[in-house]
This record gives sequence, structure tokens and C-alpha cells, in this order.
Amino acid sequence: MYILAIIGVICSVVLLNLVTGESFSNMLVYYDVISMLHLVVLIVPILAAAGLIKDFNTALKLALGKKKADSILQLKRAKEAVKLTGNICIASGVMGTCCGIIQVFNIYRGEDLSFLLAGLGVAILTLFYSLIIYLLLLPIKSKIEIKILEYMQE
Repeated sequence: MYILAIIGVICSVVLLNLVTGESFSNMLVYYDVISMLHLVVLIVPILAAAGLIKDFNTALKLALGKKKADSILQLKRAKEAVKLTGNICIASGVMGTCCGIIQVFNIYRGEDLSFLLAGLGVAILTLFYSLIIYLLLLPIKSKIEIKILEYMQE
């Protein structure tokens, strides 16, 4: 199962490097989509490698109130899946930003400082998106923790 995580990391680096060598205007267009794909390409295989995709789906259903918990184990696995997803988001955001910064410095030839600053702004998009996803996961994690407490009192 760890091969899925390794494949995910390799695919995400390949995705981020698709814009290398392109002109800056092309980089702006592609990097926005590629930075979101980078997050998905890393989150799904690592969750699969951990065996927590089903538990993450359960966590979403539990948080939205569409499902009632069957056991404390199910709740704890759902909480672990959300926690792992948040950690993957932060790590992949930092990794994507680092790759983007490396690409900008690779393309930058010292002609125009505005190119450098705009490129660094685009490179930070992956981190920005990962933080947004992480913030969306926080209430889900809190709802599951509350459900764990409620389940333990019953």
C-alpha cells in the first residue's frame, strides 16, 4: 500500500514540473489548476496507503449529520482520517510551494523584478489552497470529537 503514497508523491512532482520552461503567462494559467491537482494527487494515495479513505468518507457523513456512528472505533478512525488529511494538506502545500519557488528561480533570468515577485506569488498558491482545505477540515474534526464525547457518555 505504501507504493500508492510513493506514486502520489512522484505524480505530484511531475504535475508541478509541467510548467517548467513555459513562459510566465502560461505558468500563471497552468499553475493554478496544477496546484489544486497537486493536493488531490497527494491526499488520495496517502489516505489509501493508510487505509483511511473509507474512514474519511465516513467522517464527512458524520460531520454533515447524514450518518450516525455505529461504534467508538468508527468515530476514532474517522477522526484519524481527518487529522491525517489535514497533515497531508499542510505538508503538500509546503512541498508545492517549494517546487514553485524553485521553478520561478529556474526561469528567472534577472531581467525584471516584477516577474520574480509575481512568480513567487503564484508559487504560494499551493500553500494557500492547502490552508483553505485545512481550515475546512477543522470543524469536521471538532464535530467528530464532540460525537466521540457524546458516544462515550451514552
